[in-house]
Amino acid sequence: MELHSVSPTMVTQSSSIHVPTRRADNGAWQRFEPAALSEVLRTVCSVNEQLFGALVDSARSDCTDFLLPESIRHQVARLSSDECRRAARCGVLLSDANWGELTDLRDEHSHEQPKVTLGSRRLWLPAYQSTSLALATLLVSWYVVHSIPAVARVFLGLTAARVAAYRELGVGDLAKIARCHPECVRPRWSNRLDLWTHLIEGASQGVSESRSMTLRCLQASAGESGWRAYAGSAA
Repeated sequence: MELHSVSPTMVTQSSSIHVPTRRADNGAWQRFEPAALSEVLRTVCSVNEQLFGALVDSARSDCTDFLLPESIRHQVARLSSDECRRAARCGVLLSDANWGELTDLRDEHSHEQPKVTLGSRRLWLPAYQSTSLALATLLVSWYVVHSIPAVARVFLGLTAARVAAYRELGVGDLAKIARCHPECVRPRWSNRLDLWTHLIEGASQGVSESRSMTLRCLQASAGESGWRAYAGSAA
C-alpha cells in the first residue's frame, strides 16, 4: 500500500469533503474503489500531521499535559516538520476520539435522533487547537466510514458495531462534540511506548523502515478492530 505525501492542512467546518449521499449497500463492505482509498489515505495523513504538530507543541510546552510516555518527550519535541509528515504516513488514523464513550443511545423502537454522551477529560491542548483537532478527527472518521466502510475498521481501529453506530451520527452531532468535548480526541495507543518509538524512529529512517512502521500500525489497528485474521496475515 503506497502512501502519498500531502501538504499540511487543517480540516475545519468550511473544508470541502465529498461524502456519498447514498448509504453503502452490503456489497460495499466487500469492495471499494482504489481512488476512494487513495483519497482516504490523503485525508487520514493530513489529520495525522495535525496531531503530530499538536504533540510537538505539547512536548515543548510546560503548560499542557504530554499524553505519550515521558521517556520519548524529548524526541517528540525535536521532530521537524518533514519528520512529522513522514510519521503521519503510517496508514491509519493516529488520533482516538474516545470511541468507547461516544455512544448511540437511540432506542431501536423509536424514531428519535441519535444522542451522544461523553465522559469528561482534561484538555491537553489550548482550547482553539483542541477544538480544531477534534473536528478534523471526527469529520475525517465520518468520511471514512461512509466512503469505504469495508476498511474503515482497520483505518480507525473500530469494531463493526462501532462503525455502524458512527454512521448514524450527523455532521451536527460531530460539530457539537468538537465544540463541547474537544478533550475527547487524544493520540491512540498513548501507553504503547514501543509503537510510538517505532513511529518516531521510522520518521527519520529510509523507505524500508517507513514500510515497517506502516505494517506495525496496520497490525495494531486491525487487532483493535477485531480483524485478528487480517492482523495475523499481515505479519
